[in-house]
Amino acid sequence: MTLKLPVTLLFVILFSCPPLARAQQAYTDPTTGMQFAFVKGGCFEMGDSTGDGDPNERPVHRVCLSDFYIGMYEVTNSQYQKYMAEHQSGSSDENNLNGANQPVVNVSWEDATAFAEWLSSQSGEHYRLPTESEWEFAARAGSNQSRFWGNNPDEACTYANVADMTAKKIRPQWTTFFCDDQHFVSAEVGSFKPNKFNLYDVLGNVWEWCLDVYNSEAYSKLPQDDPVYQGSGEYRVMRGGGWSNGPLGIRSSHRVGLSPNFGHHALGFRLVKAAK
Repeated sequence: MTLKLPVTLLFVILFSCPPLARAQQAYTDPTTGMQFAFVKGGCFEMGDSTGDGDPNERPVHRVCLSDFYIGMYEVTNSQYQKYMAEHQSGSSDENNLNGANQPVVNVSWEDATAFAEWLSSQSGEHYRLPTESEWEFAARAGSNQSRFWGNNPDEACTYANVADMTAKKIRPQWTTFFCDDQHFVSAEVGSFKPNKFNLYDVLGNVWEWCLDVYNSEAYSKLPQDDPVYQGSGEYRVMRGGGWSNGPLGIRSSHRVGLSPNFGHHALGFRLVKAAK
């Protein structure tokens, strides 16, 4: 027997799906082609949950976030050059950092913020740097271990571009992972496996700027819901570690501060977009 539904009911079923189901679709920015993954908000324990971190990663505290979109990849040179055509990410020890699909580097926090404002004006969307809590929630992708793939650091080269055995041959003094990712400097974005939120290079490749002012005691000063620290401090937060970092720097809870007008050859960013 064929079930025939009234036209009005069929319309409701097909077109009145819950907002979450619609929001979970990835978003592509029309100006740059930048792809964003939807992250469903929720609560998590932020900070050094395994005891292998620094004092500024504690106390571990509960944070609850609203839904948001976050870039699936770090912003690339070609995307950034749509805003500033003359930008050059340069090189490190004669190794090129300026490939079209390598992450843009040698950009300050001020540069990254200006790019987000420009992109917002082009699209009518609101882009910005992720808050530190959004970044960690997205990087963990549901994991409470040191890294989204687990606590074993030597699995890193499947998921991240890090200081590895290739780097050890060139820089024997470096502390490295005991694996080989075949890269000495930054790799093209998306060269490694993503986390469960479909985010690539969220650990390793290049450090990523966050919106927050850096304060070593920020975790004791913040509210639980959608926190962002904008209090005292001369630095801004950077997260995720980069291609020159060993196990200590490549952890979901690791946090560092840097001057907002300073750029570095292993420091870039990704953007966030509000979920409607």
